[in-house]
Amino acid sequence: MTRSKIAVLIMAGLASACAAGPARAQSAGTSPNLEGITVAGKGAAGARPNRFEIDLEVSAASEMSSDVIVKYRDAKKRLQEAFTTLKLGNVSVEERALGVDQKGQAYNPYMMDMPPARRGKVEVQLTRKLVVNCTDIRGMDEEALLQLVAKLLDVAQDAGAKVGGSSDNNNYYSWRFGNSSSGLVRFVLDDFDALQEKAYESAIADARTRAGRLAKISGVGLGTVAGVREVFVPGEKSQSSSSNFYYYDTPSSSDEEMPKRRIESAKFHEIPVKVELMVRFATAPVTAKAPGRDGGQ
Repeated sequence: MTRSKIAVLIMAGLASACAAGPARAQSAGTSPNLEGITVAGKGAAGARPNRFEIDLEVSAASEMSSDVIVKYRDAKKRLQEAFTTLKLGNVSVEERALGVDQKGQAYNPYMMDMPPARRGKVEVQLTRKLVVNCTDIRGMDEEALLQLVAKLLDVAQDAGAKVGGSSDNNNYYSWRFGNSSSGLVRFVLDDFDALQEKAYESAIADARTRAGRLAKISGVGLGTVAGVREVFVPGEKSQSSSSNFYYYDTPSSSDEEMPKRRIESAKFHEIPVKVELMVRFATAPVTAKAPGRDGGQ
């Protein structure tokens, strides 16, 4: 074989190799189901509030500091004794922040008003925030609940307390459902985490059902979960202004050092906890069924 013929054969081999390279790359790039099957799964769980809260305030004012302390203690004692007389095991009164201030209208720079001129001594005012906490209400009927709320409100006002005190509306750990205003009575659902866990499980099951249908239509098997991403989680995402949900506000000072996550509502009804997840499933080859003894006839 001459050198010219050998050179021709080498050039032909290189040309065929170059032609085969792009073909293999294209085949690898078009492998089916590389990313698996991605679907949205929705889940929900709900329950009625397990307790309610009523905000109260007791206050006293006097020009004499020693006198205002005595008046404040008497007012607080009168209120506590009034609730103790009820002898209700599921009702308690919790003390919150104590405020010391000057009695009278506070200066508001945004309204362009001026503080009143001082004449004589400053009148000191002590204000204590209290919260009436009533538990075990989830199984109560509405009539019994109304009677209980009315009794507690009457006792508080008869004892000289101010109903509907300055509640902490910027509690970072509170998710508000329905009306943003807490009103006179604030219904609370404490087992938020347990409901959210059930909603997650329901969303995964819904995603698996949807992905199973797509896998069947596509002629592939459904594998394990390859990835999960949260799309909507209560309490962590603001909604449009037309929504009836109110979520976490910006962090602010709170009476509790480590408050628990909870749901608040101005109404006594079942509160839903809804979540939406984006779930990606891996695919698997469909296993062929073994033929029967008759050879598949």
